[in-house]
Amino acid sequence: MNDSSGQGFQTFVHSIEQGKFAPLLRGIAGGVVLLTVVLLYLFVQFTGFDSPAAMDQGQISRSLASGEGFSTKYIRPMALWQLNHAGKAIPAGNFPDFIEPPLSPLVNTIPLLLAKAHWTMNPKDIVYAGDRIIAFFSILLFLAAVAVAYCVARRLFDAQLAFIACLLVLVTDLLWQFSLSGLPHMLLLLLLMLASWAIVKAMDEQEDAPQAPALKKWLLQALIGALFGLMTLSHWLACWFFFGYLFFAFFHFRPRILPLAAIVGFAVVLTPWIVRNVLVSGHPFGIALYPLGQDPLLLRSLDPDFSDLFYGFKMKVRFGILDQVGKIFAYLGLNLAAGAFFVALLHPFKSPTAARFRWCVLAMWVAAVLGMAAYGPISGTVSELQLHAVFIPLMIFYGLAFLLVLWNRLGFQHSLMRLVFNVIIVFLAAIPMLLTLFAGQGRSINWPPYIPPYIAILGDWYKPKEALCSDMPWAVAWYANRKCLLLPDSPKTMVEISDYNVIGAPISGLYLTPITGDAKLLSEIAFGTYKQWGGIILRQPQSQRNFPLSVARPLPIDGKVILYSDRDRWSDAEKQP
Repeated sequence: MNDSSGQGFQTFVHSIEQGKFAPLLRGIAGGVVLLTVVLLYLFVQFTGFDSPAAMDQGQISRSLASGEGFSTKYIRPMALWQLNHAGKAIPAGNFPDFIEPPLSPLVNTIPLLLAKAHWTMNPKDIVYAGDRIIAFFSILLFLAAVAVAYCVARRLFDAQLAFIACLLVLVTDLLWQFSLSGLPHMLLLLLLMLASWAIVKAMDEQEDAPQAPALKKWLLQALIGALFGLMTLSHWLACWFFFGYLFFAFFHFRPRILPLAAIVGFAVVLTPWIVRNVLVSGHPFGIALYPLGQDPLLLRSLDPDFSDLFYGFKMKVRFGILDQVGKIFAYLGLNLAAGAFFVALLHPFKSPTAARFRWCVLAMWVAAVLGMAAYGPISGTVSELQLHAVFIPLMIFYGLAFLLVLWNRLGFQHSLMRLVFNVIIVFLAAIPMLLTLFAGQGRSINWPPYIPPYIAILGDWYKPKEALCSDMPWAVAWYANRKCLLLPDSPKTMVEISDYNVIGAPISGLYLTPITGDAKLLSEIAFGTYKQWGGIILRQPQSQRNFPLSVARPLPIDGKVILYSDRDRWSDAEKQP
């Protein structure tokens, strides 16, 4: 009996180590580790949004979830100019948005509806519930993108390489930072992985079955074009990915007119939004193209001057490309395997599809570099215009394959040595993540310039139909849920907009933050972008004659935020229980 019990125990241990329970246990262990990482990022590292684009798209999502359509509470003076220029009436109620891409706000209505009870921020909250729920949903999109990436890598190479490549993606800290940013990059990543799978399938069809039905080939190309169209509706610069793909497809697919189906699919997806923009704003792209020159006064003017829009454009693109090349390793998340992609371009891969698809990746990436240089500059490794990050998985596939080829040529055939090599590659890629997670939270809020509770309090001091003006209207619209005008080019312009109720209500508050307060005194405040606002920014409203907002209140931290108001609104609000 004892012998049988001992044998049974040994059999059970063997089944755990190598038998039928092994995959299940490894899966549970991996799931626990992944869940731990998600919780650490979401509840320890996450400090809320710090990107204007994320807050802007968030408040549009909330408008959609409220049944107000694609409307915005972030009013740009240039948007008013666009409506006037097109002969359109400026609505007094819901103001239509025609600058942000629509797909990400539309998708984010899903998590916001789940958190509808927490749309109004509690003054005791440090992180807004809307920020956290969107970040969590973005993490789910990231994990879905990794799952699709596994399918792509397995189709290109093999299951083992696909698994290690996905591990490398999952330990890339930069991708987690983008997941927490509220930016549309994880949605874009998922769509790019789906498009990559469709492209690889189309290439396999041409390679393995050149006589396959023509209809199937045309439908695949239409699907690819539609996916690129969805990417463009997620981030306007993603249209450059499509241009790169078309360049590759023209030389690779037969017949050469086959990519026309992709163009049709791309156009079919984009056309409804273009028609909507024409009807709403009189322009097919709204005002999304105008910040191309990166002139900060363009969006703030009721009469924008486009004469210098393309001044020095060639030099700008040149420096933009050089900047991206110089920082490419940081833009790829300091991932060794992703960086090895560029060396892998010189390696003759045996699989025809794998060998040729890398040129498709390169074409899309080069086109994206040109687009980012033209629209830039890129403000940081985690920023709206930084699109290198979405290429990290595709580049890891090839970089890892090349590194494994080099390792095999060293002659170490033992499986243990190969395992050690894989662990070293994953560990090197995970160093930024480990430093982030074990260092703990660096700060609890994104100050300067954002203090969400003290922005949200404006929602208590001002009624829903009242309007404010600010140097951070995206944050006022998101956290306070109040209509807010972007600081115009001059106080005179603001007063005119207020007196004539151009945006549906007089402007009864001016909310200024370190965005203007920490600007350079001479080059920006005295003689530059904010020269018309110098006295008010420096807390001297008496320098502006007949300035209507005569009551002021400094706000935390250290009085670096100030609210100019039409009357004392805070005393009564503070007396309420």
